[in-house]
Amino acid sequence: MIEIASKMVLCLVIASLIGFFIGLLVGRLTRENNKASIYKHNHDFKVHGNIYNRPIILSKPRPTGKDDLKQIEGINLKTEEDLNQLGIFHFDQISKWSKKNCDWVNEYLALENRIKDENWVEQATVLTNKK
Repeated sequence: MIEIASKMVLCLVIASLIGFFIGLLVGRLTRENNKASIYKHNHDFKVHGNIYNRPIILSKPRPTGKDDLKQIEGINLKTEEDLNQLGIFHFDQISKWSKKNCDWVNEYLALENRIKDENWVEQATVLTNKK
């Protein structure tokens, strides 16, 4: 009886070790895939940026629907899609951006300082107040 119990314990230990190594391998592969998707916009985005510099994002638009960000001069269809993928759907989100938020989005989406040059924050503030 003790022999059978010891064999069962040995099998459980071996199964645990195998499960641990498989989980470790899957975790590493998943982490590498996530890193690739995070940096897909700007392949030169080497500075990870401070988490506090990232603007407030949403997982999906509000129930009223997303705003037409193309109303902001300088945002075209592709830029709007990139902003939506990032979690920016509404004018009031953009209107609340600080300088550090603008710098972060500029760097992440490789916008070459367009946010400041084209006054996105000011335009978004005007559009927010019109609603």
